[in-house]
Amino acid sequence: MTLRRVVSLSLMLSIISMLTTSIILYIVPQGRVAYWAEWKLLGISKSQWGALHTNLGLFMLIAAFLHVYYNWRPITSYMKNKKRDFRLFTPNFNMAFAVVVIFVGFTLAELPPMIWIQNLRANIEEGLAANLGEPPYGHAEESLLKTFLRNVNLDPQVAKANMKAAGIVVDDPEVSVLTIAAANGMSPQELYEIMLGPEDSRPTGARPIPESMPMGSGRKTLKDFCTEYNRDLDEAVRILTAAGLEVDPNETLKDIAAANGVESLDLLDHLRAGYGE
Repeated sequence: MTLRRVVSLSLMLSIISMLTTSIILYIVPQGRVAYWAEWKLLGISKSQWGALHTNLGLFMLIAAFLHVYYNWRPITSYMKNKKRDFRLFTPNFNMAFAVVVIFVGFTLAELPPMIWIQNLRANIEEGLAANLGEPPYGHAEESLLKTFLRNVNLDPQVAKANMKAAGIVVDDPEVSVLTIAAANGMSPQELYEIMLGPEDSRPTGARPIPESMPMGSGRKTLKDFCTEYNRDLDEAVRILTAAGLEVDPNETLKDIAAANGVESLDLLDHLRAGYGE
């Protein structure tokens, strides 16, 4: 066993490990969704995968420095001409440098094919958010129970009754949603569904249009948004059209707002005004 070989093999294994964590972090849901749904892969949470990636990156960096140290002579030989004189800007170095510059430049300029990689990741995140469920607002799982119920406009007595029916008894409203969920072996998302009660027993009347944009609402189509808030789609289209906006109910709120040069929150303002709220 020699230290030089150990360093080289350590670098190889760290590169493989970093590649693995990079792929996993590429496909994980966004933080708010992962923490709300208690997402895990191979029993490891998003934050744990992030910690692994960071620490493995540090390990790879140390191994790379040692690898360069033990292989300095062959590395510098790549930067010598036929006369064995050292030259930094050799054809090999220039080509490697050009590839890196192009990679970085295309990424910053959001040009294909680099932008395709980011678009694919965005599509994956949207799909996971749709399957796992969006939190009603950022870091909702960290809110105290009483604060959470107030923010989601849910009657505390109804929520507690639904939880009690599911075998969950909470006497202290000062405890967080995450703590309650963890104590009962479920995710905050699952606990929230229990608080709401069975779907066939939930209120079917129109829900108030929120004053702030709930998490993930911008990626919902106007049709889906109206379904979620029990609003008539044709009426919503009429209200927005009367406000001078061009509306396609099959487009997302974000795209509708962008096409009309306004913010997504402005759409909610128009809807609340149109409904007299």
